[in-house]
Amino acid sequence: MDLERKAGIAVVFGIPAIVGAGLAWQLAGSWQVVFGFLGLLGFVVVGILANPEQIVSPKKPSE
Repeated sequence: MDLERKAGIAVVFGIPAIVGAGLAWQLAGSWQVVFGFLGLLGFVVVGILANPEQIVSPKKPSE
């Protein structure tokens, strides 16, 4: 996967990070919950960027 696509995926994950962190703060009122949510989301995005061929594939599965 090229660098531009990886950067785009990281930017798109910024939207749920901002909205989700605000929602977590509103519901829990604790920074620990917010950092836990952001850590979980960061773990997911690093997993996607580290091995994107298993999740995002430009080829059809039949090929």
